[in-house]
Amino acid sequence: MSPEFTPQNLINKGTMSTSKGSVFQTSIPSNKSCFFFIKSSNKANMMFIHEHSNGYNALRLHQVNGSPGTITVYAFSDMVLPHSGYGIAMYNSAGAMVYHGEMMPLDAKLITITDPQFTIDMGYPCAVMPAMVGVYNYRRTDYDRPVYVTMTGATGNQVYNGQWYSGNVTWDIKKIYTNKILVINTSKYD
Repeated sequence: MSPEFTPQNLINKGTMSTSKGSVFQTSIPSNKSCFFFIKSSNKANMMFIHEHSNGYNALRLHQVNGSPGTITVYAFSDMVLPHSGYGIAMYNSAGAMVYHGEMMPLDAKLITITDPQFTIDMGYPCAVMPAMVGVYNYRRTDYDRPVYVTMTGATGNQVYNGQWYSGNVTWDIKKIYTNKILVINTSKYD
């Protein structure tokens, strides 16, 4: 913590519909940074898009396959929430409040993945930042190799890859787009 900047803090938390195209609208203005983390009560294939809507950050459920159950969204930004007037507070050199003790700063772990297909038990209830992870295929025949794009998901204590059929190729492919994912311990925010 430093008095010269505001850390990323939990601003909005809630659930969103499991219907394709549903939107989780935040109170975070579109000119502010925004980090989303998601979890679902059941493992499912979900793809999200971070967008701006009516001047605010929003998360859209772009694709869904399976039954995710309840989708919970955690939205973080470098904003200061209203203060009750009690407890600790930090101010910058200009006298503006940058943090107070009622806020919940982002505490995320960077987790390494080595394969586009993964399931990792974190040992605590978790949520993951939505991200495209990689692509892989498998050989049905010499000329038929379905390709799947993978993305992050979280349920219970596990982070995992969801996947979407993308097309077919006649060669083998296995590629990681990112080898790191961000995960939070949701017990700190629930």
